[in-house]
Amino acid sequence: MGIPAMTIDHVTSVVEDPVDACNQLREAHGIGSERSGYLDYAGARSWLVPLRPPSYLELLSIEDEAAARMSTAGRQLLNRLDTGGGLVAWSVLVDDLTRVSERLDIPIFDYTKTDDHGVVRGWRSVTGPPHLPFFIEYGGADARAVRLRDIYARVGHRTAPTAFSQLTISGSENEILEWLGPHRLPLRYVSGRNGLIEARIATSTGGVVIQ
Repeated sequence: MGIPAMTIDHVTSVVEDPVDACNQLREAHGIGSERSGYLDYAGARSWLVPLRPPSYLELLSIEDEAAARMSTAGRQLLNRLDTGGGLVAWSVLVDDLTRVSERLDIPIFDYTKTDDHGVVRGWRSVTGPPHLPFFIEYGGADARAVRLRDIYARVGHRTAPTAFSQLTISGSENEILEWLGPHRLPLRYVSGRNGLIEARIATSTGGVVIQ
């Protein structure tokens, strides 16, 4: 059996001021971004930094602190902000989420819905401890790919970001391998148990480090 298809889907960083963070990315690295959806389950607003589809960097800011304190996801964001903000989560895109769910014996959380035009939007995920990545699968994958390409063109990158070239993980390589299964993801490991501590983005003019 070959290695299952698996891609770094997105990396999430929580920021105090998303406009300032986005301006810094553009000024320092020529990377564009745009305001995106509101995550009601976390009381947070998403700002999208598109890489070559399907990957992206997500910046989250708290819009409703009361709502954030009522959910595990929101409290995780608030706790990260209390320590200065920065990287808080990452996910891997898989082609068979049911298989992942059965292997780990963790139920799938379904956030998909069908819009007024009959297009399936949203995602399904399998999530574990916060220091580990979560698995994700999207509804309407073809339509989503078109939307991501449109966003990539719209934000006006000057340096053509492509993909996450490396993620640095504070944790056990064996634990990650047991969690993810066989993979070819560009991961580097250092001591500790803090999870994701650095993400590197490849661009046409060199690497960009996100911490």
